[in-house]
Parts: sequence; structure tokens; C-alpha cells
Amino acid sequence: MTERLIDTNILVYAYDVSETIKHPIAKDLLTQIWKTGGGVVCVQNLMEFFVVMTRKVTSPIPVTDAKTIIDDMAKSDSWKLIDRDIHTFLEAIDLVSQYHVHIWDATIAACMKEHGIVDIVTEDKADFEKIPGIHVIVPFEKNQAMLVTNE
Repeated sequence: MTERLIDTNILVYAYDVSETIKHPIAKDLLTQIWKTGGGVVCVQNLMEFFVVMTRKVTSPIPVTDAKTIIDDMAKSDSWKLIDRDIHTFLEAIDLVSQYHVHIWDATIAACMKEHGIVDIVTEDKADFEKIPGIHVIVPFEKNQAMLVTNE
């Protein structure tokens, strides 16, 4: 299974049942990863997921539930957890300067590059598509939905 970074928005859609169109697609993707592996997340993605799911969605989940989801991912062989350090941050600043992207997306991209991850599953194409070496997959677009389930 090809390793793919699963961006925060996809994680949120997988657990946010109020997103009636995107929820089943994201949920199916995560179910596939739990079964066959290949999922990658940055610590930053998990932090963002925690904030959004416990505070910003229509029906927030309890902190303990969010912690359980994150802990299960961290302990699972189906998921690879990657993180950044000062060198990643400095590389992210270079990406911001070169490609005029947001620091948060640049940090994820720099982290991906350090760990040899090429594919990102996200709906946030704008910044990630600007960065060479990053392949963006948007599972909600018809022409890319099959890329997510067949890789």
C-alpha cells in the first residue's frame, strides 16, 4: 500500500457526521487505512483534528473520545506518525518564501519531504499543488476518488 498523508480536513470529515456528502467518502478512506495500512499523519494534523472535533464542528465530540481516536492511530501499525523539528520548520520557511504558501501547509509539506511521503489526501489543493514533489489527491473530485481507493 502506498503511503499517503491524510490531511486534517479528511480526518475531520471521517468523524464529522454533519458533513453528509464528504463524511462517507472520508470514512471509507480511513476504514480502508485501518484495514490495510498506508496512512500517514503529522502530529500537527492530530493537534488540528483534536481542536476541530472538540470545539469547531456542529456536534463536537468529547475530549476523551478525541484522545482515544488519536491514541489508537498512534499505536496502530496501519498509521505512520511523523513529526517536525527545527530543521523541518526552517525548510517550511523556505517553502513559504519560494512558493508563497501558508506556514502550516508548508510545515506539513516539509515534514512529508523529510519522510519521503509524496502523496497527500486533502481538499486543500491551493498551497500543496504549488510545492514540487507533492502529489495532491482530492477524494471528493470524481476523477480522483478512484486514486484513493485503488492505490
